[in-house]
Amino acid sequence: MRFQDKCRRHKVSNLMHAARGAWRIFALLGVLAAAPYMLAQGVSGRIVGTVADSSGAAVANASVIITNQDTGLSFNTASDSRGDYRADNLPPGNYQVEISAPGMQTTISNGIVVTVDNSTPLPVTLRVGTANQSVTVTAANALIDTTSSSLGEVLSSQEVTTLPLNGRVFSQLVQTVPGSVAAGFGSAPEAAAGAGSFGSITASVNGMPWGGTTYTLDGVNNMELLNAFINVTPPLDSIQEMKISTNNADITVGTYGGAQVNAFVKSGTNAFHGSAYEYFRDDFLNANNWGATTKAPYRSNEFGGSLGGPIIRNKAFFFLDYQGLLLSNGISYILTTPTELMTQGTFLKSQFPAPIYDPQTQQPFPTVSTPQGDAWQIPTSRFDPVSANMVSGNRIWPAATDQSSISNNYKANTVEPDDNHQFDVKADYQITEKDRLFGRESYQRRDLSAPSPGTPFIQIGDVNAKSRNHNAVIGYNRTFSPTMLNELRFGFNRFYTQDYGNDLGTNENTAVGIPNGNDAAFGATGFGNFSIGNIASTGSQGWTNSHRITNAYEITDNLTKVWGAHTFTFGEDFRRLQASLTNSDANKNGDFTYISDYTSSCTLNPSCVNPVGGNQFASFLLGLPSYLDRGYVATDPATRAILLGIYGGDQYRVRRNLTLTLALRWDLITPAVDKDNHQSNFDLANGVLDFATGSNRAPNVNNYYGGWSPRVGFAYTPGSRNTTITGAFGVTHFPGNFGAIGGFLERNFPFFEVFTNPAQERNIPLTPLSVTGLPQYIPTPTNAPIAPPPGISVSLMTKNMQPDVAYAWNFGVQQKITDATAFSLTYVGTRGIHLFRRYNINTPPPGDTPFNSRLPYQYFDPAGDQYATNIGYAAADGSSIYHALQAEMRINFTHSLVGRVNYTWSKEIDDMSVWWPLDDRYNRGEGTNQAPDVPQNFIASLIYQLPFGRGQQWGSNASRPTQLFLGGWQLSTITKLQSGTPLTFNAAYDNLGSGVTNRANVTCPSVRTIGSVGEWFDTSCFTTPAPFQLGNSGSGKVHGPGYYNSDLSLAKSETIHESMKVTVQLDAFNLTNTPHYSNPDTNLSDSNFGQIGGTNGNPRQLQLGFHFTF
Repeated sequence: MRFQDKCRRHKVSNLMHAARGAWRIFALLGVLAAAPYMLAQGVSGRIVGTVADSSGAAVANASVIITNQDTGLSFNTASDSRGDYRADNLPPGNYQVEISAPGMQTTISNGIVVTVDNSTPLPVTLRVGTANQSVTVTAANALIDTTSSSLGEVLSSQEVTTLPLNGRVFSQLVQTVPGSVAAGFGSAPEAAAGAGSFGSITASVNGMPWGGTTYTLDGVNNMELLNAFINVTPPLDSIQEMKISTNNADITVGTYGGAQVNAFVKSGTNAFHGSAYEYFRDDFLNANNWGATTKAPYRSNEFGGSLGGPIIRNKAFFFLDYQGLLLSNGISYILTTPTELMTQGTFLKSQFPAPIYDPQTQQPFPTVSTPQGDAWQIPTSRFDPVSANMVSGNRIWPAATDQSSISNNYKANTVEPDDNHQFDVKADYQITEKDRLFGRESYQRRDLSAPSPGTPFIQIGDVNAKSRNHNAVIGYNRTFSPTMLNELRFGFNRFYTQDYGNDLGTNENTAVGIPNGNDAAFGATGFGNFSIGNIASTGSQGWTNSHRITNAYEITDNLTKVWGAHTFTFGEDFRRLQASLTNSDANKNGDFTYISDYTSSCTLNPSCVNPVGGNQFASFLLGLPSYLDRGYVATDPATRAILLGIYGGDQYRVRRNLTLTLALRWDLITPAVDKDNHQSNFDLANGVLDFATGSNRAPNVNNYYGGWSPRVGFAYTPGSRNTTITGAFGVTHFPGNFGAIGGFLERNFPFFEVFTNPAQERNIPLTPLSVTGLPQYIPTPTNAPIAPPPGISVSLMTKNMQPDVAYAWNFGVQQKITDATAFSLTYVGTRGIHLFRRYNINTPPPGDTPFNSRLPYQYFDPAGDQYATNIGYAAADGSSIYHALQAEMRINFTHSLVGRVNYTWSKEIDDMSVWWPLDDRYNRGEGTNQAPDVPQNFIASLIYQLPFGRGQQWGSNASRPTQLFLGGWQLSTITKLQSGTPLTFNAAYDNLGSGVTNRANVTCPSVRTIGSVGEWFDTSCFTTPAPFQLGNSGSGKVHGPGYYNSDLSLAKSETIHESMKVTVQLDAFNLTNTPHYSNPDTNLSDSNFGQIGGTNGNPRQLQLGFHFTF
């Protein structure tokens, strides 16, 4: 691994980079100004086709009138000399197409569906006759795309509102497309988007990081980019449709990795339409959680409505909606807490057969007899005062509900009140025949309370939070001529969340006796995070007690000119990002780790190997930590960044059955700077921190101007139009998350201070916490480069930082089987390069000499004290590779069965989970985190109208009573069958001396998967490596449990008066109540190694719904 020798950037270099960047930008802007041919993206679609006579000859100059059947708005064009016609910039909806020519009968096609950013093909054959003779047909919408080489799905409003979504969040539908794996945030407390959901609401798609799946709403950004949160999630009733682009999207779609998702909010029409609904859930409708004897209290009321209609008929329209979600969310906890005997220093030999050693005598502690049997006994007089206070009277940990067990022995239920309210308001105005204006404002708020089980000091997954989010857009479309169009959009996106833990304000660190334990001036008023083996962690997460604020301002402008067989595409997308993120990089109240080595046979002997016995909780009682840290936040960051995309391309219709796409995009994603220059970057060569200045913003990090993204593709339809062969290759650039575009350099010393103190020698603990306490904040001037104080962690971002890059390619065949069914088989590949990663480059190689003496980078101050012992490194040096075969059946029987069934067979390998910073070969393996490797993935999303009642196969002329009983029934399902994710295995104890948990060794040629809850894999195949040897278990020797789930909705609809319809429904999530087992324990030191201790999915849950539409 190579690092820059020097990171300092000089003023002359800055000017040269700026000049080169400006030249490139102005050159491309010049091209834009000179080019009169452009294509709108994001909020509109198009109808394309060929007009021919009965002999197949082209009909030129045929009149084409396209009318939106909902709003009455019309668009006129004509066929060219080849008989081709094209109408762009059409709002999604249902259209009528009327085509006429002299000496020909007029053909009228109804029910033509236009979808976002897609071409709807409509070839028409005119018959000889007169213009006043007409033929009216209802066209079947195409299931295969004969003009595009992009991969993706368009989901209609029927699919959005009808498919069973556990949480009713539109983004969950991304998990139904081929190549998708649920990953990322779900009902995260820091965001309002996932409220009420179960599991992730986004996905990794085609082997790319899940943060690369980006979201837009009405064509403008709908994300918080620092941590990849979705911002607002409109009610399902308000979604017109969703376009999910998964591979080689149109060039107008820019900064994304695996997928780009554009949701489109409904508009009003000439008729008043609306809805009202209520969805109800309660714990009495649910099955018990796996392993639980009682149900956690749970109640959910989701209610709302929508209304849309005309303001001025055929001219102006409105649409608005409101949704409320009132949750009492019950949480079932299965945790491990110390038994009463353990808090007294008594370790039953039946539970802890390995001896527990006394560091003073280096002999096992005495054996005592108890009513439960013989036990190792640590005298309470030997307890460290802090530990003694913590175990006194269940002050920190609640009493175990099963005192006979030392694993998963505490069960409790809590209730989290979670109140959510949101609305959307949209208006459309057809100013003239050629000018259309629309605007929308969306608002979403959330108030979440998340109590801890037992005591306020048990760490849980949630925190208390309040969110206030906005997303707004103004769009203006101008039609200059039938072949020249322009689209302009202004967008604003605001993400705002404050969150805090249950221990905030308790000052419990000080109360248990930790010197300098709390510091109110810096918000450190809670309790530290004690990590003690499998014992429940304590205190708030380090990322809470903070605010997360992002403002994004966006201007997008696109133009379209059709010139014969060419459609040239040019445009730009500009976004300015403002952000402030104040969570600490280490717990403000401290992180403390305790390991078993200090009560093993090797205690206090740094040269000892192969320890016997020992226990983490015993080390804790004696006050022997292996690691501690603490973070301070001394600033309110004001991050700024620019995202600029400029693009151009040509969709060339070589022949009626062959379309080529050639395009080029350039993206600039600037490094994040701070408005007040509150940033620093560590200079590896000189051992100092350089501070941001007016001439060196984002200190020592260059702008990257190489964001060129070519895309090529073809679509070929040989013979009849029933088969289409497609292929494409493309490149995209997109911002990484978690520090890549903010949240790194502004969090460096002294603006954020992180003190770290690892044990220096194997088997030698740190001084007890009751003696050393926690470090204090160090005020530091920033007017000149400085060497950081000892014990402070520093951060280094590489000078040649750049955005993440995705190469994507596909080759496949689409086959129309009938007018209602189509099949596709596609090979899909992606390669991620320059992916953003963070890790500590100052990790020492294995050894038993003092820790700091082995550091690769060593710096000493004038007093001889070593500093910068922990160097957080950020670089664009990660990579991934993905290959997949994807098969999909699309079904569209209008009055019976609609949906998709797909299967993906794939392999994903990456190095994104950095375990060993000194050699990337040890980090490369099957994906476990940002892009989980799921080799087998079957997904069915179907809607089935039962064939009974009026208009159906049976009972089409049913009487009213018969219709009430038999008619209007519908089933819908999302069913997933997925293989498990790869596992990694940790050694039983620290035998590297590098501050890195060693991996286990695999001793079997292959590891047998047993598949039982008590032993998922053959545990005898794993052992702890020899001292100072890296474990060979890697990632993927064993996969965890698969995921087999079917969600089903049964609905009964009845028309009560003309267009008024009432629907009642019952949704069953996890219909078969199949336990979705979580991965087994993979730590050799744990007593439950190889055992499954919980689930990662819900038991069967039922939801009752009522829906009224008109």
